[in-house]
Amino acid sequence: MPHEDPIVKLIGKEPFQWLSQKFNSKTTLKDIPDEILARIGSVDITTRNYAGDPNSVTCIAVITFAYKMADRVQEAPFGVKDILLLKVLAKEEKLRRKEKNRPGDGLWDAPLFELLTGKVGDRIRATRTMNSPI
Repeated sequence: MPHEDPIVKLIGKEPFQWLSQKFNSKTTLKDIPDEILARIGSVDITTRNYAGDPNSVTCIAVITFAYKMADRVQEAPFGVKDILLLKVLAKEEKLRRKEKNRPGDGLWDAPLFELLTGKVGDRIRATRTMNSPI
């Protein structure tokens, strides 16, 4: 019997395949599958132990792949802010999908990895938040 990677087991085979094979530098929020979007939007950012939570691990995987695409290293002190940013983006995209005529601003057409690792992400990481005062 083949050994299943614990991360793949936690995230699920199909979501992990999408992340590892289809998530790329052109992927925008509208390209994210509903299941992954729902998981990201459901992350509890007040939890500090994300290891056993499929939603958190899925979110962290998206962030990890995004940083890899940007050829940047994620700094641990800013991890919670990255999760918060991705959660907010996912919730907004879910609303946009639900309300078909709801307009997104120009950022909705930007690649997701750029939103997370570029100027938008840099602004969020520079902002003091209740869950991360750095």
